[in-house]
Amino acid sequence: MGTAGQDCDVLSDQELVLEIAEKNRRALEELYARFSGPIYSLAVRMLRDSGAAEEVTQDTFFNVWKRAGSYKPERGKVTAWLFSICRHRVIDEIRRRKRREQTHVHQDVELADQPADDTNDPTRFANLRMQRGMLKDALSKLRAEQRVVIELAYFGGLTHSEIASRLGQPLGTVKTRMRLGLRKLREVVGPQSREWV
Repeated sequence: MGTAGQDCDVLSDQELVLEIAEKNRRALEELYARFSGPIYSLAVRMLRDSGAAEEVTQDTFFNVWKRAGSYKPERGKVTAWLFSICRHRVIDEIRRRKRREQTHVHQDVELADQPADDTNDPTRFANLRMQRGMLKDALSKLRAEQRVVIELAYFGGLTHSEIASRLGQPLGTVKTRMRLGLRKLREVVGPQSREWV
């Protein structure tokens, strides 16, 4: 390692960030060496996924490279700034996962909307189509968080525990959303259709 690298070794965290703002790659490497472990540990604790945590860690330091000039020492230590960047990136990842989960759920609903192959009786076929149409319309009137748990349970075949694990939510929250969502569904579809909700 050259003199510049040795110089970076002795710089304080704040001085490293100032150097990174001047696009000093050695300074970024030194900051990474000091803090990538703790940043990764925080990400893996929050995401429970080592691959995603590694991506978050890389993204955190990429953001440091881009935004080092925005660091203000008077607002707090470099460590607090780094952990803040990491937390924001983790939140983005969690939101992305939930959006993807909802997309998968809606695709499942589309598949579930197809009538079963054994409906040779035209009246039964028509009734099933009507019921499914009403159910999809009723589901669209629910709050998003209630709709997702109901769709995962009834179209995805997941248990309450599996839904809680998949969405990263407490089991009690999932059960409450399920109960409130089903109550709302029964109100929306009316008395004539409550037996199939």
